[in-house]
Amino acid sequence: MATASHTIEIRVRFGETDPYGVAYFAAILDYFKRGMDEFLRSRGLSPDGVYRNVRRSFGFPVIATQCRYRSPVRFDDLLTLRTRVVRVEEKGATFGFSLFRPVEGKDVLAAEGKISCRSIDASWKPIPIPKDLRKALTG
Repeated sequence: MATASHTIEIRVRFGETDPYGVAYFAAILDYFKRGMDEFLRSRGLSPDGVYRNVRRSFGFPVIATQCRYRSPVRFDDLLTLRTRVVRVEEKGATFGFSLFRPVEGKDVLAAEGKISCRSIDASWKPIPIPKDLRKALTG
């Protein structure tokens, strides 16, 4: 089965950079989170309905992040972010990210990483991923 993935473009904003015009490290993690949001939307799901669904007493919080910075991204760069599902388990899932920046007409890997989420009930107890979410992640 092919891995589900989604690609978006992100423009580096001034407020995301340090005094040298390089994107602050935490901005890259924010880009990854945006990639997750857009991945879910591309699968017909509302990010809010996945991360905190009060009606269904369900949540899908982030429990771990990982990022490797390969090349600096700068103010006004137009980046390409590829988001994919790396693993789906009974009670959680891990998303993978590859962030590219343009250099002389070529895409250079700027950062790569992962975000893991856990499926929980209203009391924060881990529960199996709901079938509709599992289908969207594995579809």
